Amino acid sequence: MALLAPLALLLGLLAAPILILYMLKLRRREVEVSSTLLWQLLLRDREANAPWQKLRRNLLLFVQLLLLLALVLALARPFFKVPTIAAGTLVVLLDGSASMQAADGVGGTRFEQARAAARRLIDELSSGGTLALILVGHQPVVLAPPTSNQEVLRAALAQAQPSEAPANWEAALALAAGTVRAGQASESVVVIISDGGLPPDLPPLPAEVRYLPVGSSADNLALQALALRATSSGPQLFANVANYGDTERRVLISLAIDGQLRTAQELTVPANGEQAWVLQDLPPDAAVYEARLSPPAGAGDDQPLDQLALDDTAWAVYQPPATGRVLVITPGNIFLEQVFAALSGSLGLQPFKLKQGQSLPPEPFDLYVFDSIITDTLPTRDLLLVNPSSNDLFQVGGYFTNTKLVRVAENDPLTKFVDWSRVNLRVATRIDVPSWARVLVEAEGGPLVFVGEVGGRRVAVLTFDLHDSDLPLQVTYPVLMANLIGYLSPAQAFSAPDGLRPGEALTIKPGGGGLITVIDPHGRQSAAAASEAGVLFADTLTLGVYEVRSTQGLLGRFSVNLFDPLESRIHPAGAITVGRVEVTAAPPQAEGQLEIWPWLAGAALALLLLEWWLYQRGATLPAGPGWRGWPARRKAG
Repeated sequence: MALLAPLALLLGLLAAPILILYMLKLRRREVEVSSTLLWQLLLRDREANAPWQKLRRNLLLFVQLLLLLALVLALARPFFKVPTIAAGTLVVLLDGSASMQAADGVGGTRFEQARAAARRLIDELSSGGTLALILVGHQPVVLAPPTSNQEVLRAALAQAQPSEAPANWEAALALAAGTVRAGQASESVVVIISDGGLPPDLPPLPAEVRYLPVGSSADNLALQALALRATSSGPQLFANVANYGDTERRVLISLAIDGQLRTAQELTVPANGEQAWVLQDLPPDAAVYEARLSPPAGAGDDQPLDQLALDDTAWAVYQPPATGRVLVITPGNIFLEQVFAALSGSLGLQPFKLKQGQSLPPEPFDLYVFDSIITDTLPTRDLLLVNPSSNDLFQVGGYFTNTKLVRVAENDPLTKFVDWSRVNLRVATRIDVPSWARVLVEAEGGPLVFVGEVGGRRVAVLTFDLHDSDLPLQVTYPVLMANLIGYLSPAQAFSAPDGLRPGEALTIKPGGGGLITVIDPHGRQSAAAASEAGVLFADTLTLGVYEVRSTQGLLGRFSVNLFDPLESRIHPAGAITVGRVEVTAAPPQAEGQLEIWPWLAGAALALLLLEWWLYQRGATLPAGPGWRGWPARRKAG
């Protein structure tokens, strides 16, 4: 045993004042007398009142000296040298992904085991070392920057909680690399506490990496897919159950629609295999579907199905397909006709054609497409204008031939996957961009594509004739048209796939703006004002069904499911790969310092309570055989 603060032992000299106070203490005995005349004899006894007395055996004095000893030793910070994973400058990456909620150990969940391992590293931190603590979740968080203050580290560790989402290890390692470079890289050690569910292509770290595995079991069944599709006879459901264990398993899968149990079936899933489940002839109405895995009949209700419960439930939201109508007014543009025929099914649109010069039908359409000459007043609906003439929205001023590309709008959802670099254009119409519009594609002579919202309707404009370019022959043509049509006439306020995973973003386009409120599965609300481009919602870290509302009412629901084989495959890895280097489970490779002052401080507190009790009861130790009768005769004199 050694001391980190040996000078604190000098505080042991405080025992001298305690002893002196006991020697100066005036002591009187309780004596019963039969007459006050005898007080005269007692007053003559001066020895009992002498200021300096011989110390008598006193239990209270003994406890106080022990209390002082415990406090002095605690301040001196004694420690034992113990083997530890690493010492010096440490960066600890604590896995907080979904798989860490597997309960396959005596210490609770894997995250609780990882927390205990991190706490041991903190307790064994050497006097000259520092430790930084990073929680690796969907968004890595620095719980504590490099510090040697163990109390700060313990408090930060106590606040850490696992998530229901996969971990972003690339961002976590970048954060760890920055922490290492800010300190002493040559003396730093990165300790990864995890069950090993890391991607294989992680970048290298500028420090030594050590791996501390947690977990023991691979037994897990998971719902890896739950999807709905519309058919002529109603929605069809597809579910897929995966078995990540080494033995064949029987499982009961049940389906509830809007909270009401619909059906259940027992499946046999082979070891390390999958089993599909298909249901047809389901109700055609919009509803929330919930599939759940549970133990088969006879397995016992008190026995859990497997070690990880997060992937035993999945949700899907069925929304009947909405069909909009689009009217294409064109002199005969095969490129427009083909693109609407190809995209009508995926975008929920039913196209109709009208020859140029014919009167518009009286019944309204969801989207009007004008190709070339515009002769009538534009309808007050969403519009797509191709090679337009002057109209009540803007004026056309001739043509330009310097069509060399200048820019394509970045970070705009309407230009996503649009590659204009190979498009060749002969001539385009010169249009001054209205104040309500934004340019998506711009050439040297002027805008080529712009969009905007005016008078409660959305408008998209292509300032050139499709026949004057090779755009219809490029892959980017259907991509651009799908983006524009989806913007102009969205079938729904949002489109969320059944496989939306935690942390993935969703764009909500309510149409007409307003306040959008999203309610998560725990009832927490997030509100935002909708812009022309919609609302980007990314707070999807909770598994379950979300509800989207606007000022007009309910817009719809969407679900978030785990659906991640990397998280559901909970077999603990004996090694991980970081920077193409395999890192195996690390045995103790250094000497740490296990301080025992907390136990000494606890002992001092116990002695303090004992001192108080003795003071209340009396603490003088009688001499001779009368000891056995103490404290029953402690006042007998």
